Amino acid sequence: MVSTINGTRGCPSPDDIIADIVALEDVGAGAPLRHFGSFSGAIYDTAWLSMIKKEEQGQPRYLFPECFEYLLAAQQEIGVWGSNNAQVDVILNSLAALLALATRQRSTLPQSPESSKLQARIERGQAAVQAVLQNWNVQDSVHVGFEILVPSLLIQLSAWDIAFDFPGYSTLMQLNKKKLQKFKPATVYSTQSTTLLHSLEALVGLIDFDRVGHHCKEDTGIFGSPSATAAYLIYSTTWDQKAESYLSTVISSTGGTGHVPSAYPTCLFELGWSLSTLLTPRVSSRALNALEKDQLASRFERALEAQSGLVGFTPGVLEDADDTARSLMALRCLDKSQSARRLIEMFQTADHIRTYRLEGSPSFSANCNVLLALLGEAEGALDQENIEKALAFLLELQESGPIHDKWNMSTQYSRMLFVQVSVLLLEKYNAGHVDLASKGFAGRIPGAICRLLSQTLSEQKPNGSWDDSLEITAYSIITVGYALSLPWSAALKDQLRDSIRQGQDYLQAKYSNPDKTDFLWVEKVSYRSELLHSVYCSAALHFQVVDVPWTPSIADGFTLPQGSMKKTQYLVSSLPLFRGAKFASMELVLVEARLMAARLNSFRDSLFSRSEIPMTADKYLEFIPMIWVTCNHKNGQRLSYKTMWEMVLLSLLNFQVDEYMESVVASVPEAGISQLMDLLKQQSKSASMAATNSNHKLTNGSSHADANTSTDLQKDTQVHAAFNALSRFMQHVTQHWSLTRSPLPIQHEMSLEIYNFIAAHNEHNLANALLATRKANGNGAHSANGTSSTASLQPQQQSYITWVRGPASDDTSCPFSFLFFACLISDAGKHCYAGARAQYFAKALCRHLATMCRMYNDYGSATRDAEEGNLNSLDFPGFRDGEYQENGIGGTGAEVNGDGVGATTNGAMNGHAGTGISPAKDSLMALAEFERAGMELAREKLSAVVPRRVMEQLQVFIDVTDMFGQVYVQKDIASRVTRANGVKA
Repeated sequence: MVSTINGTRGCPSPDDIIADIVALEDVGAGAPLRHFGSFSGAIYDTAWLSMIKKEEQGQPRYLFPECFEYLLAAQQEIGVWGSNNAQVDVILNSLAALLALATRQRSTLPQSPESSKLQARIERGQAAVQAVLQNWNVQDSVHVGFEILVPSLLIQLSAWDIAFDFPGYSTLMQLNKKKLQKFKPATVYSTQSTTLLHSLEALVGLIDFDRVGHHCKEDTGIFGSPSATAAYLIYSTTWDQKAESYLSTVISSTGGTGHVPSAYPTCLFELGWSLSTLLTPRVSSRALNALEKDQLASRFERALEAQSGLVGFTPGVLEDADDTARSLMALRCLDKSQSARRLIEMFQTADHIRTYRLEGSPSFSANCNVLLALLGEAEGALDQENIEKALAFLLELQESGPIHDKWNMSTQYSRMLFVQVSVLLLEKYNAGHVDLASKGFAGRIPGAICRLLSQTLSEQKPNGSWDDSLEITAYSIITVGYALSLPWSAALKDQLRDSIRQGQDYLQAKYSNPDKTDFLWVEKVSYRSELLHSVYCSAALHFQVVDVPWTPSIADGFTLPQGSMKKTQYLVSSLPLFRGAKFASMELVLVEARLMAARLNSFRDSLFSRSEIPMTADKYLEFIPMIWVTCNHKNGQRLSYKTMWEMVLLSLLNFQVDEYMESVVASVPEAGISQLMDLLKQQSKSASMAATNSNHKLTNGSSHADANTSTDLQKDTQVHAAFNALSRFMQHVTQHWSLTRSPLPIQHEMSLEIYNFIAAHNEHNLANALLATRKANGNGAHSANGTSSTASLQPQQQSYITWVRGPASDDTSCPFSFLFFACLISDAGKHCYAGARAQYFAKALCRHLATMCRMYNDYGSATRDAEEGNLNSLDFPGFRDGEYQENGIGGTGAEVNGDGVGATTNGAMNGHAGTGISPAKDSLMALAEFERAGMELAREKLSAVVPRRVMEQLQVFIDVTDMFGQVYVQKDIASRVTRANGVKA
């Protein structure tokens, strides 16, 4: 054991830790560090060792009584064992302990005091475990082999009449069946090693334990697992002295407590991570001399040579990519490079790097470590192909949502590794050693760093810590430290330095008296590595930032023009939606938005040729990403980048459809419009049929209209062009991956909604034409300040509420976009609003939101609509009528309830209503707030019948819609129709 790990009054320095590692002596010829490991004890493994009996002089005796004594002392008052971070920890620890108690009770005399005491403990434990199982979310568990370990324990306990029934049981057994469906006993009987050996105890009742003895070694037992080795000794009919010797060594490593770890020994894992973390240019430590480097390197070199260039967590166990990568990194830190070729040959797949050859689910952290190992190769030998493969895999996971890794439960650990990888990649790119541009990585990496860094900063607590955890705080400091090398503004760099300082102050103050004990690393149960705990805390306290002379092209991706940033910050801060909102760094938000805007610009002509649309400049290209990114950060980044990007792209297309309908389609003669809408309706029906029949395909710009219609279409090139453009848009939506994986009723609904959106635009065009005719005849249109110049207009004899909640709301794109968004956040084959109440409340919320959006839009675009002759809410007659108020003065319409618009808690237009600009506009704002109240009520009802995560993501959509409305009030961002000569109409 390294002496600086335990018993120190403060965190050891990197020099102290490295000196103790150097001082470790190999024990036994050819078996380096066979007795090293610093994992915390595990109740689970302790319980298995407590059940081992050995015949001596014809009498059975328990081999490790200290383990059973530890179990008795460790049972908590409520009845469970081992309340670490994860539910599955408590479940596995407690089930194994119950099995040990039940086994021991059967060997005692019935009705004896000892038996009665054990029975009381068993009953208390069973009741407590039942309560935990009742709330267990099986699908959220990531621990190694839980899907075979828990069912095996449940079966074994049922033999002792200890049974459990819980909601997640069927899900658990489905996972168990999937895991074991290809299992054959011959797998563990062969001489080939497999990860199943590490969980051998899960195979009780499925294999003959007499046939696995050849896997047991004196140094490592069965795959370095105390519990697997214990099960082998219990169920084998022949006593194996090697297994007993191994377990005795494990017991000795605990100092006689009997609390054994879940894996032992773990020398290559712990030392590989330690040296590759501490011996880098970013951690301040003394230079090692040649003898020390040789001594440390020899341990890894011997292990790699023995297993043909690959290693596992300790010499002799099955090799894996993670430990091999870290061993190679450690060697490079010691100036002893070895190629990563064997690692890649053994573990690469088509799209990622596996941890083990037969791995079921990929690991984020393992791919980070492999990428770090690849980046450590000599410049001329860098493996561009596999660097790109690992990087693409990591970016895809990062952009798809929160990172959950199966080897460490802390999200911050994965963030730390990704930011480290990203910064080192950018350094290599900066020096011209790797290509990040050709496949778009150079644009994606900065955005990912912005998101992860913002998440990290936002989670720092006032005491300087992250989660009141020493180790997570250390991960976070290292994350921020690596990011500090990037070319941010001086102000942001100052903020990052301050964050590091606060975190370091917390580490120094709490290291010897922590707020809690971390169990972050994942094995069968969660554990703590005392060595790695010290290593990460020490690295964080002695972190030093490396200055990099960045090229202008890279620096441009991390900075903002100061003038632009100040204007945007002012705009955001002036919006009522953001009153009281706190951002970890508005600069990070705006940099991310700018990066997304650059990507969005490349999609500008993806469906519509913007240059052919007679409109003024599309300044919304800048606002769309800013609005989505800002609202996402306001809500704690509940949306993944992938979801947000799809909505940003859809928002662009919605603006372009609006432009296309206002300009191109509006110029089509009436007969052509009728034909166009018939064709689009047929397209909608065809899309609905295609959803039902997978053979009913649609091609880009095609329709299932009959041959005569197709011939007629060729005669009118204007209609033909419009149909092709709009049908491409419809197909982009109806054939989107999020739709095609949705339930059929949702696909049918979208086909209708997307048509309603375009039909509403067409109806608006017709109303505009009627308005223009009446205006030409001197018969009324609203003016920019909301007043009407002459007689009233009531389009198509509709009441205002019918119009604004119907086609005018469909026209906003909110209804179909709401449905599209729901598909994005739903699981495949499901819909997030399941059940009659959820569906009804969701649709009610959507309609109120769309109506509110229409009203805000009309409030902000009154001037443009008056100039262009567009129908606006203010054209309806009611907005010129006086309104009754208690004081007898009509017109402002600001009071919509007893508190008034200005007093609403979340009212988007607080501070805008009742401005005195015009009574008509004040009335419009009051109605918008009425719709807000309806939306808020629907949201409250909806939150009671859908999962919390759905509501958290929906809130971003609501805020985006709200923000567009608020921005419109402050600044009309829509483009305007132009004449052929470019003059505004």
